[in-house]
Formats: sequence, C-alpha cells, structure tokens
Amino acid sequence: MRRLFLVFALALVGAASLAAVAFAKEGGVELSSTPPGGIGPGDPWTPTMTLIDNQGRLPANPAPGIRITNLETGKSADFAATATDDPAVWNVRVVFPTPGQWDYAAYDGVTDRLYEYPATTVLAPKATLPDTPAPATTSSEGFPVWPLLGGIGGAALLTLAGVLVIRNRRFAH
Repeated sequence: MRRLFLVFALALVGAASLAAVAFAKEGGVELSSTPPGGIGPGDPWTPTMTLIDNQGRLPANPAPGIRITNLETGKSADFAATATDDPAVWNVRVVFPTPGQWDYAAYDGVTDRLYEYPATTVLAPKATLPDTPAPATTSSEGFPVWPLLGGIGGAALLTLAGVLVIRNRRFAH
C-alpha cells in the first residue's frame, strides 16, 4: 500500500511540474491552416496568423509574414501579412511559384525567430482536355476513300462467288 501511495505521489508531482511549464508560454505566431493537399503553383493559400502575446502583451510594431523556401533550389520568398481589426490576427496570402518541396515558416517581424512547419509538396499542374474534341481524321486528304472502296470491292467479290456456287449446284441435278 505504501508503494502505491509513493508512485501516486510521484506521478502527481510530475504532472504538476509539466502543467507549470505548459502555462509559461512565450510569445509566438500561430497559423490557422497548413497549405492544402494538392495545391499547385500559382494557387493561393490564405491562412490567418495569430500573434501570441508575451506575458500579457502583444509585440510592439509587429510585421508578421510567411517565408517559403524551395528545398531543391534554396530560393526563398517572403509574404507580408496585413492587419485586421483584431491587433493579434493578421491575414496573409501565399503563392508557391513552382512545383516541388517547399519549407515554410511564420515570423512576427519583431524578433528574429522563425516558427517552422513541416515541408509541403506543391504539385505540377494537371493537363486539361480541350473544350472541343479533335476531329476524327486529322489528315489533310479528307475522307479515307481507298479503304472504303477496298471493303466494297471485297464484299462484291464474295457475293459474286456465292451466287456462282449456288447457281452451279442448282444445275448439277
């Protein structure tokens, strides 16, 4: 019984220490969404950014945004956020310029800290079908006459052969 009480007391102390760490949040940036699956180059991703206050105060003169980096080329681009009526919430519009693997990170514009997120894959654009179907024949000669004449000629020869066979059997009696 003593051992059970000791284990319970240690678990309670451990949980209390973890809860204290969880309540001691530092400031930061939170995104409302991640890039949608199947996003292509040129497709907009429009999350909202929430600035998390630091000990009850929002950072002074924030300039938040999102930085994207192509993992293959190392090329980066920054997208600045625009303010809303709520000083803690900002809108941002991000467009990935090319297909491939992209890293993205949010920043508050006050500290030099980047809040990194898992990489996303931007897919190549899908091929689209034309609005009107292509014509059945694309040759410059027009309608294919020779195969038609060959088929008609072959049918005529088979018919003639059939008529001759039937006619010769009738007179054989």
